[in-house]
Amino acid sequence: MKFSQFAGITVLVAAAVLVSGVFSSAVAEGSYRNIDKVMGSAVVGSGERYGDISLVNGSVQMASNSSARAVSLVNGSIDIRDDVKIKSAETVNGGIAAGRNLQVSGGLVTVNGEVKLADNAVIGGGVATVNGNISLRSAQVAQDISTVNGDITLAGTTVVKGDVVFKKRGKKKSFFGWGNNKKPTLHIAADAVVEGRIILEQEVKLKLENPAMQAKVVERF
Repeated sequence: MKFSQFAGITVLVAAAVLVSGVFSSAVAEGSYRNIDKVMGSAVVGSGERYGDISLVNGSVQMASNSSARAVSLVNGSIDIRDDVKIKSAETVNGGIAAGRNLQVSGGLVTVNGEVKLADNAVIGGGVATVNGNISLRSAQVAQDISTVNGDITLAGTTVVKGDVVFKKRGKKKSFFGWGNNKKPTLHIAADAVVEGRIILEQEVKLKLENPAMQAKVVERF
């Protein structure tokens, strides 16, 4: 789902809830409950299992050894501790931070915020930001990693099976006019591997500790 579509759909849902006056913070669906809020945060305790978590204005905290399906936010951050399992996580205005051994069957997406994962995350989809950094350590990512205005750090023994992409950025208006001259940085540790390509649609400062990664670089600007 595109960022604009995700934000638009969520806002429409929020409006419908407010107009109708119907609110459900925990709706039974099979053996797991959903959390659906317009205002307010959600806390998933250690060992708890939830279905979908959808918030408009609020953050999510997930304790160790908990799980959920899709976690979708508009204005809020997603804070995940160790040994957590989710299907996917998306937020428009907020970051995604996780402890060790995160398991995600889908992907992680944020528009305005960073993605920072501790050791040994396994991501079945991709990782994407627009305005934010991506930092992974000894992670496995099955698809692409991408950003527009942010740095990417692949530390430890991280393996990216897809591409690493710095997408083309639009012009950013500064106080003195149009301009956005700060180059983002790509840092790949000596033992980290990108199996796909490193696609640069803008100028990027490269810190490639393994010289073999240089052959992966494709410039498109």
